[in-house]
Amino acid sequence: MQNESRILIVDDDGSLCKCVEEALSGNGLSCTSVQDPIKALKTIHSGQYEIAILDINMPRMDGISLAKDIKKKHPHVGIIIITGYGSLHNAVEAIKAGVYDFIQKPFKIDELLLSVKRLGKLLELEREVASKTEDLKKSEKRYRTLIENTADGVALIQKDKIVFHNKALRKILGYDQRTQNKSKLQDLIYADDRETASQYMKDILGGSDQGPTQYRLKKKDGSICWTSVNTTLMEYQGQATLLSSFRDITPSVEMDNMRKDMERMLRHDMRSQLIGILGFINRLINHTPLTEPQLEYCRYIHQCGVQLENMIETYLDISRLEQGFFVLKKDHLNLLDVVKQSRDALRELADRKNIHIAIIFNHKIYSIEDSLSFFGDRIYLQNAFNNLLKNAIEASPPDMGVKIKVQEKETHIKVDDLVKSHAAVLRSN
Repeated sequence: MQNESRILIVDDDGSLCKCVEEALSGNGLSCTSVQDPIKALKTIHSGQYEIAILDINMPRMDGISLAKDIKKKHPHVGIIIITGYGSLHNAVEAIKAGVYDFIQKPFKIDELLLSVKRLGKLLELEREVASKTEDLKKSEKRYRTLIENTADGVALIQKDKIVFHNKALRKILGYDQRTQNKSKLQDLIYADDRETASQYMKDILGGSDQGPTQYRLKKKDGSICWTSVNTTLMEYQGQATLLSSFRDITPSVEMDNMRKDMERMLRHDMRSQLIGILGFINRLINHTPLTEPQLEYCRYIHQCGVQLENMIETYLDISRLEQGFFVLKKDHLNLLDVVKQSRDALRELADRKNIHIAIIFNHKIYSIEDSLSFFGDRIYLQNAFNNLLKNAIEASPPDMGVKIKVQEKETHIKVDDLVKSHAAVLRSN
């Protein structure tokens, strides 16, 4: 990567921006950082930037949307995504947007620096192989060296025939160099994807500016691999030539398919069983003579069942999954009701160790009947309290007490226990 190449760092965390900027600048790279993605668009439009390093979760615009906007107007800019919210869905969306690398926080600066350097080499290669034929002939040895050292598979294609490929592509498909150089690309593409791939290449040959695409390739052993493909039109040896890079994304696609299978199982199998349980409990409550303790237990089972049903619905909310994050459903609630339900759920575990649970609010002992207003998501809050109490009970010696301290701050409520350093900060805004 040339020294004059510039890098734009975009993260709403100012301290992280500064840390990354100082680290890259210390390695001879020219960097600029901004904390607002909208400002980043204006900055990249007005400057000559080669690489953009984007945080995925930012206010006003997420990193993947920002990457798409940058690629739309500046397709030459290489993009690296950094995130503290790593998921398979985000990784696949990043690949579709043409992102070069996807790095999860916390990361080592050396890891980011290596990715930046590799991306710089790839971008430099793409510029060079798109240059004039005479320049290509003079520097062909250099180009081949660079291509051979790229992590992605690379091929030059003329009239559907592979005239050059690198060792990374041989490794992906399992063919030897002699056999693959004689191959037609269409013969390597999975039959169901040939029409799509053929149209993609025709569009590029026709001068259309196409982004990355995905199709399956056949390996030597007969298996299939999913690839993310980026293709550019260039002139090579006096002929129109397609320069294609291939990245094996099979593990990501397989994991995504497994996630979808699990979602279908939760949606149909688990939810149908839960509906049956709730229906049975409703019949017991409404149509069966029960003692007051039995009625109390049935109502508690029903309450837990409804909570579990809501959790399943939250997980299966496809719109949330497509956005890459969950939006909490906030409601006004009594925080002590949540504590009471957690205590009731863990009563058997506490009774086995003869442990008493006490609640202290603002340095005073509160009873469960008191009220503490809170605005938040009941499901996630309940899970947090369940984990907090369970850890405290398990860590406590027998015949002891667990004290849950609740402190109301100006902007949040802090909850911790006096047995071990388990703690949660619950924000009310």
